[in-house]
Amino acid sequence: MFVQHMLASLKPRGRMATIMPHGVLFRGGKEKLIREILINDDVIEAIISLPSGLFYGTGIPACVLVCNKSKPDALRDKILFINADREYAEGKAQNKLRPEDIEKIDFVFTNKREVPKYSRLVSKDEIIETHDYNLNIRRYVDNTPDPEPGDVQAHLIGGIPEAEVVAHAEDFACFGVLPETLFVSLRSGYLDFRESIADKRAIKDALESDPALQQTLADHFVALKNWWAVAQDDLTGLQNGNKIPEVRRTMLTTLKNKLIPLHVLDEFKSAGVFVNWWQNIRYDLKTIISSGWHHSLIPDDYLITEFFQAEAEQIEALDARITEAQSELDEAVETAMEVAGYEPDENENISVTAIKRILKDLIDDLKDSKGESASKELAALMEQDETIKAIEKRISNNRAALRTNKNELEIKIKLKRMGGDRFKAENLELIRQIDAQLAQLDSSNKADKRKINALNKDKTVLQKRLDETDIMLTAIGGQLTEEDACQLILKKLYDMVNYELNRYLNAEKRELIKVAENFWDKYAVSCRELERERNETLQTLDGYLRGLGYLR
Repeated sequence: MFVQHMLASLKPRGRMATIMPHGVLFRGGKEKLIREILINDDVIEAIISLPSGLFYGTGIPACVLVCNKSKPDALRDKILFINADREYAEGKAQNKLRPEDIEKIDFVFTNKREVPKYSRLVSKDEIIETHDYNLNIRRYVDNTPDPEPGDVQAHLIGGIPEAEVVAHAEDFACFGVLPETLFVSLRSGYLDFRESIADKRAIKDALESDPALQQTLADHFVALKNWWAVAQDDLTGLQNGNKIPEVRRTMLTTLKNKLIPLHVLDEFKSAGVFVNWWQNIRYDLKTIISSGWHHSLIPDDYLITEFFQAEAEQIEALDARITEAQSELDEAVETAMEVAGYEPDENENISVTAIKRILKDLIDDLKDSKGESASKELAALMEQDETIKAIEKRISNNRAALRTNKNELEIKIKLKRMGGDRFKAENLELIRQIDAQLAQLDSSNKADKRKINALNKDKTVLQKRLDETDIMLTAIGGQLTEEDACQLILKKLYDMVNYELNRYLNAEKRELIKVAENFWDKYAVSCRELERERNETLQTLDGYLRGLGYLR
């Protein structure tokens, strides 16, 4: 009734889509009568099966019913069935359609494409005569995975059926990998793993080190770079009036044209690379259109790599020194425990402060002692105490230098982003706020006096920063220009699409490895080998039993 009402409300050339449970597609009674009316009136354009668990409050799968009162001639007396219930991302409480899943549904529906195990155009005659108005989607598009083949001879006497390897020839060929990389002939119609493939883990190593596979992956990134050389001009044109939908369509088409001929990613996975990337950058693009190549779109890491690499290396060096000194301090604590003859309790963790206190107590006890042995022990304890204090001082100095360098780098990045005038204005405003707080404090009040000292210290730091602004701005090469910002933002966008491509290629590579590993799981150990191992184990066991006198 609800669907009938929606159809009745449409204009003569109107189109509608609604979410329905699957039951309406095959239940009898009044629902079947309504289906007969809709099918005979030829108003159903498509039925799209969705995964289960997409909607709050229910885990049942649903479908999209698309109706059109004025179907094009090519769709007359036909219904497009799309079975998309196996393509989704699993969630803890709720599943969701990924950007590539939505793109695939949209592309297939828009172009009325027939894809094996995914979509099919079905004639009205088949629906009526063969299936009696039953619109159950699996009757027309069954996406059940093919059964796993098995070979009895291979299981019994060993070997890998050559026919099964040939069936996966396309999986190997798309990466340029020859089956001979993994397999050798065993007997007529059967192969075996090479001697270098000693265990299952060696399969992954052999494939990943294959030059053809590495070259195939490299070709994809070359193709991406060539696509980007043109595509970035489309993005820079957004400020010149280029429309986002047009740019998206052009960039998607050109990327697919670059990736599909390489045979690893089909048209839908190639589109998946793009749509996932586009989903992540959509807000950046809106900012570019409204505010231009704004510095807020640039992560600090990109600014550091481009302008402050020397400062970053200094910080890394200080971090390394602190880590190294911390290791020295741990060793010094252990040495001091040995010199002091201190044995900690079980699970007791001796800190630097604790060992220093132990050393101090022992040194105080031995200070007034006389004799050569006491003098030697005192000297050894004092040496350890001095060593620990020296290392602590080195760590403290390096940490202070690290804080200073990080603060300076933070200021430089801010200055690079904002420029001198805005940076000065911001700091002047902070000084004004400090002056306003100072005016409300009483210097004769002890609590206020502490606050006054702290505020004056902050004010001194801000004033010093102001005085050094022009010198520092000159030292870092001035404010970030719009051209620099544009290049860094484009670099970030390229890195993001490069990441998506790498993610998809790794997924395909894992699938290839999975195919080969499946051969190992199925056929690496034959029934004969299992029997031989069993017999050897029984013989060994019999030997033990004879030795114990249980067998003669």
